[in-house]
Amino acid sequence: MMNDDFQDSNQDFKELSVLKKQLIISLKFHHSDTLKKVPLDVALQAMMEVWESCHIRSSKKKF
Repeated sequence: MMNDDFQDSNQDFKELSVLKKQLIISLKFHHSDTLKKVPLDVALQAMMEVWESCHIRSSKKKF
């Protein structure tokens, strides 16, 4: 059982690592000009707003 938990957490870690790298690449190559122009706090606030908009519970969505 413990070995299965370890494998699951290791797989989750690997998946998150891949997703992080994809996001970094996307930001670097598609948004580097914009990121050069804005302060760090503005860039982080924008990222938080986008992240939050992607995590709205389906029950809150209005159609």
